[in-house]
Amino acid sequence: MILYRPLKVFWICISFAGISLLFNGGFINLYKLHRDQETLFSQIKSTKLQVIDLEGQLKMAKDPVFIQRQALDRYDMVDENDLVFVFPEE
Repeated sequence: MILYRPLKVFWICISFAGISLLFNGGFINLYKLHRDQETLFSQIKSTKLQVIDLEGQLKMAKDPVFIQRQALDRYDMVDENDLVFVFPEE
């Protein structure tokens, strides 16, 4: 009989704490925080991949051959030995 009463009080306290957390939004806030944490972890992973990609592009941008190729492709520039045809617009 002596062991039964503290165990009953313990379960009543646990039940009261659970109900209190449920009604004051503690469990809901905990769920939202967990969801936000997962979202942030996925954003961090995506950002790390972007950083790796940008570091690769930065290495390529330091290469003079790459710079020349970009100038030729993007800005319609020509190399010294290229033959250029100019057609009049009608």
